[in-house]
Amino acid sequence: MGLALDAESAEWVRALSSSGEDREAAIRRLHQRLLAVAHHEARRRASASPVVGPELDDLADQAADDAVLAVLAKLPTFRGESRFSTWAYRFVVLELSHKIGRHYWRHTSPTDAHAWDHLPATFGLEPSHEAEAAALVAAVGVSVQQSLTQHQREVFVSAVVDGVPLDALAERLGVTRGAVYKGLYDARQALRTALVAEGYLEATPPRRRLYRTPGVKVRTRLEGFLHTDPADVGCDEALQLLHVYVDLVRADRGSAEQRFPGIVAHLAACGPCGDDFSGLLAAASGEVPDTADRVSRRRSPHRRPRSER
Repeated sequence: MGLALDAESAEWVRALSSSGEDREAAIRRLHQRLLAVAHHEARRRASASPVVGPELDDLADQAADDAVLAVLAKLPTFRGESRFSTWAYRFVVLELSHKIGRHYWRHTSPTDAHAWDHLPATFGLEPSHEAEAAALVAAVGVSVQQSLTQHQREVFVSAVVDGVPLDALAERLGVTRGAVYKGLYDARQALRTALVAEGYLEATPPRRRLYRTPGVKVRTRLEGFLHTDPADVGCDEALQLLHVYVDLVRADRGSAEQRFPGIVAHLAACGPCGDDFSGLLAAASGEVPDTADRVSRRRSPHRRPRSER
């Protein structure tokens, strides 16, 4: 049984579950809202996106169209665990996130020339520590080849060494973001175990580390990078409950974090899911300055959302 709905959510559910003009008007209102959120989210992500300009605007339009269809299809599953608007915004934020990631391959191609020389920077090491990092990075390379499964190795090299976004890698491998993240999580665990066995890292690192020597700092950076939190619930569960968590954060962040420690752990470790959380929180908090009408006027006057075609 669902929870008692707030008045606005109840009205959305009633209107979208009705028929005739009442339902069509509700669908148009929903599309305008999701369109505004999609374009605001596209602009928020623009600086880090491989897609820019009109192409990014078009992805935002597509995300809004697809999100409307998803909301209508999933409407019977809405249980009132969050506001309806937050639940609906989740669809458009995730649609846009995945579309941007999948478009990565339109601007680059897979290659066998991996960027191992960029690994120290990935670990957060400064150029001044290059000499101290060389041996450890070499040990990581050996462990990648000897200690990881083929899937773990492909995910680690692509995501960490080459910097391929998780959604783009998921598109190439034909799996979900969650599956890619799980492979990366397992790869980090296996690498840490191997480096401990070789004496490069400590089995139980001290809670507080003083950077007395460059070598200690290099190991501390690597330790932090390879750290995995057992509480991490992974992408699938975090995204499934993202709308619930966002509304709880808006009400009381401390209580939300106590209730969902696994989501907190995951969002701290997974960049794409953390970005999705930031976008949904902004939308749910009303931080969408562009109005639906302004966004609509940027579209072709002859284009209608797919739900109306």
